[in-house]
Amino acid sequence: MAYTPEVVVWEVTYKCNAKCIHCGSDCVSEEKPYQLSTAECLDIIQDLEYLGTKLVVLSGGEPLLRKDIGALAAALKRAKIDFAFISNGIALNEQTVKLIKAVKPKAFGLSIDAAEAYMHDYIRGHNGTFNNLIKGINLLHQNGITPTVVTTVHKLNFSQLPKIRDLLINLGVRLWQVQYADFIGRMPKQAMLTEGQFFELSKFILDTQVNYKKYFDVVTGADVMGYMSDYAQSIQGPWLGCHAGIKALGLGSDGAVRGCLSLQRDEYIEDYTTKRPLREIWNDKNAFAYNRHFDCSMLTGYCKDCIYAAACKGGCIRSATSECNSRCNPYCLHKIEESGFSSEEQAKIEFSKEEIAALYDPIRKLPQEFWDDTFCSNILECKCCY
Repeated sequence: MAYTPEVVVWEVTYKCNAKCIHCGSDCVSEEKPYQLSTAECLDIIQDLEYLGTKLVVLSGGEPLLRKDIGALAAALKRAKIDFAFISNGIALNEQTVKLIKAVKPKAFGLSIDAAEAYMHDYIRGHNGTFNNLIKGINLLHQNGITPTVVTTVHKLNFSQLPKIRDLLINLGVRLWQVQYADFIGRMPKQAMLTEGQFFELSKFILDTQVNYKKYFDVVTGADVMGYMSDYAQSIQGPWLGCHAGIKALGLGSDGAVRGCLSLQRDEYIEDYTTKRPLREIWNDKNAFAYNRHFDCSMLTGYCKDCIYAAACKGGCIRSATSECNSRCNPYCLHKIEESGFSSEEQAKIEFSKEEIAALYDPIRKLPQEFWDDTFCSNILECKCCY
């Protein structure tokens, strides 16, 4: 059976100008010891064209920090492969927006993690990020570029969701992806959403889809929001199992090839494009065995005994292996609908400021604004944050 990497997420650089609490790749201010050269990247693009790739998401790190990003985008365009960017927005300015306008990506994604500047900057580990991001969104609009906003949710910013929604409406952002943070990279396990919060997040997404249609063209929970449940079908459409190594591919800035960029463990690296051509790695009959040779015996826990086991395949492999170290997914709406929450702690939704501080202060000291309640009660009326 032939497989096609229809969607490729490419971490074109490990270098980043932020230090986000939840960064799955644990990116820092310096590049890895080895980064693919322009020529090596162009060879990869040729292989992606040969393999039939439809979309490449240029990610990082911060993709705008790569000096040849314009050349890579132009090469993808010549290969007739759609491409998109995922950026933190810090590097957005007149010059970079001019470049983005010239290469005409299919989408330009930006991350907004809070509606208050202090909290977004805290999560991103970089002062001024929020204000620059708002300016960047306005710049994109002025240049005819439609921004997509991505929000990654954990215990600190879970309660921010309604305020973020109001902010996006005010900014004229019509495309919004809301996703939960997984225990990979820098994300602390104890800061992940509880099952109760995950369930409420799903309801929030569905409510926004239904009741805010005039403001948003698309509101999605990405492709990992609950799998075979009634809620999940409404939020994301049919779940057909993890596509890693089947229809999806992840590429690292050092040439590492994974079925999904979020599968960060070394065991999921199939090989390096510096050792073998990408097309050879992809077409290796022994590659991506966890999906291409899937069997229900690989599943554990309640996933193994589920009536949807063969179709669902245990949901997102990243979530299952990062949280449980096995193929049993902790964030399953079907499981919650059928049997409720796994514990009283997991059903908990609200946390006191003291509880939140106990989680986050050891990671990064929370700013005074967190204790002062200086956030805006009505972001649509007040302009102080942006």
